[in-house]
Amino acid sequence: MESFLREHLPCFNCLWDRIWPPKRSGVYVSTVDLVIQDNYPSRTDRVTALYSFNARSTHELTIEQGEELCMISDEGEYILARKLTGNMESGLVPASYVAQSSLPGGHYTIQEPWYMEVASRNDAERLLFSSPNAHGSFLVRPSDSTPGHYSLSVRNEDKVSHFCISVSPGGQFYIQNEKVFASIEKLVNFYKTNWKLIKSPLLKPCVWVAYQRDQWERPRSEFKLVRQLGAGNFGEVWEGLWNNKDKVAIKTFKQDNINESDFKKEVNALKTLCHKNLIQLYAVCSVGEPVYIVTELMSKGSLLQFLRGTEGRHLTAGSFMHIISQVAEGMVFLEKEHVVHRDLAARNVLVGEKLVCKVADFGLARILKDDLYSLQGNIKIPIKWTAPEVLTRSIYSTKSDVWSYGIVMYEVYMLGQMPYQGEPQNTKGTNIFNQARRIFKESLLLGVPCSPNAAPAEVMATGQGNGISINVFTNGAAQLVSQIRSRHR
Repeated sequence: MESFLREHLPCFNCLWDRIWPPKRSGVYVSTVDLVIQDNYPSRTDRVTALYSFNARSTHELTIEQGEELCMISDEGEYILARKLTGNMESGLVPASYVAQSSLPGGHYTIQEPWYMEVASRNDAERLLFSSPNAHGSFLVRPSDSTPGHYSLSVRNEDKVSHFCISVSPGGQFYIQNEKVFASIEKLVNFYKTNWKLIKSPLLKPCVWVAYQRDQWERPRSEFKLVRQLGAGNFGEVWEGLWNNKDKVAIKTFKQDNINESDFKKEVNALKTLCHKNLIQLYAVCSVGEPVYIVTELMSKGSLLQFLRGTEGRHLTAGSFMHIISQVAEGMVFLEKEHVVHRDLAARNVLVGEKLVCKVADFGLARILKDDLYSLQGNIKIPIKWTAPEVLTRSIYSTKSDVWSYGIVMYEVYMLGQMPYQGEPQNTKGTNIFNQARRIFKESLLLGVPCSPNAAPAEVMATGQGNGISINVFTNGAAQLVSQIRSRHR
């Protein structure tokens, strides 16, 4: 039969090859859907992507929500996984982005937003309790205790109820014996209307949300500390390498020196604050010690070091203007985002090539409520850069950043000279304030001859005077920069 058909109907050879696969080396091999069984993962090696993830380096693997992968190895915060389709690429994926695939049992495909390939009750509860899910959120998943069956998980106020969806020998589905359905979809639709039978309303499908923090988490092994750049109250700063090739700045912290809420606030601020004059966050290592915050590296170091160095002595009036304008732009952006820096100083501004300046070190930054933040606890503060209202009433606001910005201007025009020469760092705030007014009256702020009534000095003095304040940093800084620019025309 085969020989006859192949001889008289050669145009159907593709069909004949499927029916009678050609012989190769004594072994019949199908020319369609060839699968090397030895390399295909067992069910226990498979994981399902809970969230989509975009690779940020060649070591990572881009995956789509719901995609099934083969887990090659567990790397702690990450897993090494391989795709099961296409070119079968492999790479690192955050461990929190995947869950073990459902157990075997002949599950048919369900294309519904409430169906999720999560393997355990714990995974289901974690998802249902995550934002923005609420009372009435639900999902259907393969049962982890009874292979071949399913579970309905429903968030009911502050708990999650689980209902077994059994499968009859005839392929029908039921929660209660007297209520049998031809499909899971029909079962779910029935209990949406008749939820009182299970005392749990099915209001909306569970929403899968990726945790933003995990998108920035990187394995500690990717980073190498090369050279210490500095140290402070909050930790150390290092020049480092990312994957042994990209230069980065790494801030290290000990768990004992920070509390979790402060750390989260700092990292969350860095994630959302993207501006050309603010240091950009690259990655975070928050598991274990020391904690790493990885940012871009500025080649010239801190503005204070730059001003006191060889290059600082060759700066022109236009260079000064360029520096303080960039600092002002960064601070204006912070104000628009309702963030107060609280530690603005030349030491916390970094310099790169072509005199690019970026505000850095948000170690004291906080998201403000009602535009104010009250100082609490016995925290060391840089008095010579701190506004009088902070010293006297322990209240930070964007207005206090204006004061600090004025001191940064003084540092710039005086090439990194310490403000308030002759006054010790621990002196009373009143003495500092009085000397500040004397400095402004003598017009030392700009480092150029001018009268006590010169506009920049006057703006700074009134901005920091008794009871008189610049309403917002945006207007005050813009006015200062505009007036200083006019003086150098």
